[in-house]
Amino acid sequence: MESKNVLEVFKTVQNKPLISRTEIAKITHLSQSTVGRCIQRLLGKNFLIEKTNGKSTGGRPPVFLDINKKNSFSVGIEIGESHIDVVLLNLVYEIIESKSKKIDNNITVESLTSIIQEMYDKILYESHISKEYIISVGLGVPGIVSADQKKLLLSPNLKWGNISLGEILEDKLQKPVFLDNGANLMTFAEYHFNKLPLDSMVLGIIVGKGIGTGLITKKEIFRGVNGAALEAGHSVIKLDGPLCSCGRKGCVEALASLPQMIRCYNSKTNKKVKNIDEFHQLVEQNDKLALSILDEEAYYLAILSANLANIINPSHIIIGGEISPILPYSIEKMKNLFNSQVLSTNKCELISSNLNEKSIAFGAAIMAIEKEIEEYL
Repeated sequence: MESKNVLEVFKTVQNKPLISRTEIAKITHLSQSTVGRCIQRLLGKNFLIEKTNGKSTGGRPPVFLDINKKNSFSVGIEIGESHIDVVLLNLVYEIIESKSKKIDNNITVESLTSIIQEMYDKILYESHISKEYIISVGLGVPGIVSADQKKLLLSPNLKWGNISLGEILEDKLQKPVFLDNGANLMTFAEYHFNKLPLDSMVLGIIVGKGIGTGLITKKEIFRGVNGAALEAGHSVIKLDGPLCSCGRKGCVEALASLPQMIRCYNSKTNKKVKNIDEFHQLVEQNDKLALSILDEEAYYLAILSANLANIINPSHIIIGGEISPILPYSIEKMKNLFNSQVLSTNKCELISSNLNEKSIAFGAAIMAIEKEIEEYL
């Protein structure tokens, strides 16, 4: 049985609770026998439950399928450059609980995985959920992930490479663990959270210490041949621009990442901003220099968005990440600049993230549910 069929049946029940087997077959265009086998797998793994609903017309009462919201959960984790976010999600993608913790920039793998285990145990304890009800764990990382989604191949910002992070955490948590790039997961999360049409092509741009991009097409994350697709933060848009960490000059990441905004501000004033929260406060206070730098940020992100829209032709572009708190001050200017640069045939909706700082962990939990269905059923 193809795992894609099982996943399609699961999503069909998600979209239309209390649905019959016959209705599922009509919606999915799968045969009754295929639907039956898929449902048996999902029932066996506690992804679905059966309910009787309605009166009998002489025989047995009709049986309907629903998502098991009480006994099956997923955990999503984001590893950021300075923080860890953890969310607990049920199978209809409702956040049950979430936690955050600051971490050191130069944290070791051993320390990081120990902190994740502590946060994992704590979120389950405080939610009164047994570990046996956790089906899988998703991990969002700032870097390139192996094709089997178990190994972190390269993370320049964390200064890590070729680490079997999935296997290490599987040993600690005793659950299947799947990795993906943070930008992919932010985009995936926004696609689901905004309940966008199934045929949407969604491009996500995540702005933090670096700039990453993700793409959802045909309801799935586009990863490229070896998982390194859409490293658009290293697109050169200013030939005489500042040096980027990749060794080239004028990359978007070198012009519009949050550390670059802070460096730019500090180089032009005696006030010394330490982080994006302090920069946000200056924006709220109408500090002229901070607002000017924010306008420049809007310009670079609009140019990047327009370039990607002209290449990919998406239906939506969603911008988020650590920049989210200050996006409301610049999104309209960004939209105007974007519309002036994109081809008329490639115009699309440009919006800011609705999930803000929880988007990557949220997307990681959803990804883990789908991977569990595809890989283990």
